[in-house]
Amino acid sequence: MSAVQVFQGSIDPVFAYMRAGRIDCPPGVEPADAWRHVSGLVARDPLDVEAHVRRVLLACRPALAERAFGALVDLFLALGDRGRGLRRLLLDQAEPWLDPQDAHLLRVHLDSGLPRGTRLPAQDWSLLDSAVLGASAMVDLQRREVALETPFQQAMSLLEYGDLDGARGMLEEALLDAPQDEEVLRELLAIYRHSRDDAAKAVMAERLVARHGAVPAGWV
Repeated sequence: MSAVQVFQGSIDPVFAYMRAGRIDCPPGVEPADAWRHVSGLVARDPLDVEAHVRRVLLACRPALAERAFGALVDLFLALGDRGRGLRRLLLDQAEPWLDPQDAHLLRVHLDSGLPRGTRLPAQDWSLLDSAVLGASAMVDLQRREVALETPFQQAMSLLEYGDLDGARGMLEEALLDAPQDEEVLRELLAIYRHSRDDAAKAVMAERLVARHGAVPAGWV
């Protein structure tokens, strides 16, 4: 099988970015899947500038435009007063998708950087804004979880907020309950590949064999 794994017509972003060697979203990758992938990278390493750039570029698409301010906030928080040219370039690119007041706030902080603790407008897509993560985003996340119908959807919500471990745990329990669920299997295997956690994958295989006598088709 090719290094780029294809599932139901969509290319896995983990391999697509690696093979393409490009900053923008490679052809064939669903933007929402790519967003979850690069958000996981930012959550794991807030100084992963490449992942920040990819995240901002993804948010410059109509379907993800509401996430542009949050992605830029994370870039500004991660870099502080460094990387002014990069911050300005990405702000210029994303400005058509921003509220004018949000864009003005970021331009005011181009030279000084955006200090942690700065009072920011309410938004849901920043991973590093402690004010948002500690208050409204978590409340919003809990409300959304009540409305979600399946463990898979709840896991996708956790991934959007950068909670890779939480999403993995939820998908593992869902797969143990329903090993025939291809959607859950596909996303869980993608998380193992993304995190390069072969040990966790091996432990999960043992749990599946213990409960069901075998791993699901497509596990290897």
